[in-house]
Amino acid sequence: MKNLILERIANLFLYVMAGFAIFLLIRGHNRPGGGFIAGIIAAAGFLFYAIVFGSEAVLKKLHTNPRYIIGTGLLLAFLAAIIPTFSGNPPLTGLWLSIGNIHIGTPLLFDTGVFVLVTGMIVSIITNIMDVLN
Repeated sequence: MKNLILERIANLFLYVMAGFAIFLLIRGHNRPGGGFIAGIIAAAGFLFYAIVFGSEAVLKKLHTNPRYIIGTGLLLAFLAAIIPTFSGNPPLTGLWLSIGNIHIGTPLLFDTGVFVLVTGMIVSIITNIMDVLN
């Protein structure tokens, strides 16, 4: 039985949770939030979407295999760890690039890697469990 209202809410909920997750990711280094909690929030949106539409719909929404998302997150976190060594600093030392009033640094790159990794891992677990149960 299809429920049009639930389908619309699930679609809206996914985008709201993804937007809130990105908000938490961006503000998370100096305030509450960060990559891990942002990844959990984003994955919660995908979980609700998967409950309503199924695991195949989540994979279509992602446009890629969650394993590639996990690998991308690991690569970003690794880059954040290794970039400071090129300037003679220990791994995971925070380096910042200032462009006007915007300060972008390796901690944000690391948090983004954690965000992508956690989101991909939870979505992979959700879709695998749903495939086994069906």
